[in-house]
Amino acid sequence: MKISKESFGRFTEYVLSNSTTGESVSLLPAFGGIIRKMLLKKAEHLYNVIACAESDEQLVKEMAAYPSAHLFPWGNRVRDGKYSFEGIDYQLPINEVPLNNAIHGFVAFADFEVVEEKVTENAASLTLRYDYKGNHFGFPFPFVLEITNILSAECGFTLVYSIKNAGNTSMPIVLGWHPYFKIEGETVKDWTVEFPAIKQSIPDKQMISVDTKTVDFGGAVALATQNLDAVFAVEKRERVSTILHSIPKDLSINVWQEALEKQFNFTVVYIPPSRDCVAIEPMTGNTNAYNSGDGLLTLAAGESYLLSCGVFLS
Repeated sequence: MKISKESFGRFTEYVLSNSTTGESVSLLPAFGGIIRKMLLKKAEHLYNVIACAESDEQLVKEMAAYPSAHLFPWGNRVRDGKYSFEGIDYQLPINEVPLNNAIHGFVAFADFEVVEEKVTENAASLTLRYDYKGNHFGFPFPFVLEITNILSAECGFTLVYSIKNAGNTSMPIVLGWHPYFKIEGETVKDWTVEFPAIKQSIPDKQMISVDTKTVDFGGAVALATQNLDAVFAVEKRERVSTILHSIPKDLSINVWQEALEKQFNFTVVYIPPSRDCVAIEPMTGNTNAYNSGDGLLTLAAGESYLLSCGVFLS
């Protein structure tokens, strides 16, 4: 295993790689730590399973899609950018102007510091840190966010999030990851998805969850006729997986998330208009959790929080 650095236009890209299998994960610390490329192996074939930009210009141009972005300190939407926490009202900047929402936090494209590199015979890991001082408009709660990216010879790719409340008061948080998955040369007509959803959120015209319905998909769902853009509550278990399966290749992308109480208790599944990839997004909270409380987490002053998700092929 090794970690190397390469040029990706204006950015420095870190590459975690397994020279034996050819597997690798490429990420950009200075652009939110996003995972730009993920090559994983099944049998004798390598597959790039992440849909992201092939140039830095394309990456910046497509920021509105949040490709592979880490969503924090709120994931998804806050209605009108307004929320109240412990008796104080706050107003966040509106960055989803057509729907008048604050969306996806402010670390998605921030400059992360590389704080640790580790290489062993079986794994390579890179830890990134974002040290926030409390100066973002509408969110005066300092924190330290660390994201450890691990490529393992045995377990595929793992993300470990570590969040510490660095302030003197409690703080609200919602955490999410926003990857788009693909199987090269295919589209949704070739795929099924399977996940342990128990409820589906029903959105209003601002795409804010206002109700839920019980769901039981009873196994794999063919995506050819689906137009999904929905938040699903998942079963509360130690680990749950959303499985994107290619019928022609008999290949499954397994997106797992820790899902006990106060962990990744939601999954967003979204098919973009191109229909050649699917966003599968582990989330700790529902849309507008800052106001509804549905999945909202509160960290006390000095408290830390640890959570993981990851990807492997089968």
